[in-house]
Amino acid sequence: MRPFALVVLACTAACSDQGSDDVVGPFTGEVHTFYVDAFAMPRDASEALAIADDLDGDGAIENAFGNVTAVLATTNDLTTNAPEMIASGALASFVEIQADDLVDDPSVGVRFVGGQGLDAGVFGARLSAGVIRSNRTRDTTHPGLSSVRLPIYTNADPLNVGLDGIEVDLTPDGRGGYDGIVRGGIPIGFARDAAYSGFIQMAQTEPDRHLVFGRGIDTDHDDVFSREELDVSVIAILVSPDIERYASITQPSMSVAFGVHLSPTPPAAGAPTCRDRVKNGDETDVDCGGSCQTCWASKTCSVPADCQSQVCAGDRCLVPTCSDGVRDGYESDVDCGGKCGPCAAGKACAADRDCASNRCDNGVGSLGNCS
Repeated sequence: MRPFALVVLACTAACSDQGSDDVVGPFTGEVHTFYVDAFAMPRDASEALAIADDLDGDGAIENAFGNVTAVLATTNDLTTNAPEMIASGALASFVEIQADDLVDDPSVGVRFVGGQGLDAGVFGARLSAGVIRSNRTRDTTHPGLSSVRLPIYTNADPLNVGLDGIEVDLTPDGRGGYDGIVRGGIPIGFARDAAYSGFIQMAQTEPDRHLVFGRGIDTDHDDVFSREELDVSVIAILVSPDIERYASITQPSMSVAFGVHLSPTPPAAGAPTCRDRVKNGDETDVDCGGSCQTCWASKTCSVPADCQSQVCAGDRCLVPTCSDGVRDGYESDVDCGGKCGPCAAGKACAADRDCASNRCDNGVGSLGNCS
């Protein structure tokens, strides 16, 4: 069964409205630690809807975050490498549950910790027949706040975001762990900061895969994604506020819901890969160099072949130029396209402006050729 299917089953068991009275501390009992060994990000609109909830009390269910990940999935930009990041330790999230009894306890303390050293507040929950249901985002007066790390963009680091008004629904999986759903809101400024930085890292890591998308953002054609450009881009349109209140707190935020699986034992370490977001194996920098993909400018290198620019000097990859005889940076073909000037007929292009003829037959998300 797919991890997401397990999450939907968990939601079916735990998502019905059971009142809005907050559970508050002090909490008692043993603190039990469970480790996140799987994330389930919505890959289409139906999956986003299946785990959504009314997060602001307006009677509608929200999961704008799930709509964003669904769009990224359609363009193959939503990472599928979370298992490798978990196995490498790049993603090391865990949940602490303080309870007198893991079957029934009307006053439970919960913490969702994004990683060692990250802030994570305790929030209240109830435990009934093994199912944990926390205070609700929409009406809690004691909102939980956690710094979480989420695997979103392909070939990029997990995004660090603050999840406010956090709520969880956890259902026993029959193996000592839980299938769960995590929800809340990300203040829109922080959400866009994370989305922009993640996009830029993804584009730099594999520029040739993201040229068409990037051309739509880089409106002044300088091969730099400025904040001003990003703020009027499709990313800003997708990452928009849709909820504004958590009881007594008001701030424009983006609604969030995603799935997790919790295990009572830490995840096993895995063999090095080129998508695990740590420097290992024969890599010269994180997930690049050696037998992995080439590295962006300023990354560590050992030989020219480690670099996109094919130039390694002082153990660093040099910035691509428009006369280095290599297709690198945001060029659509060798030393042309992007800021490097127009390409001749027959050369690869990502937008009309890449061509001397101002005609490119590129598709949606795919390169074409100048006519």
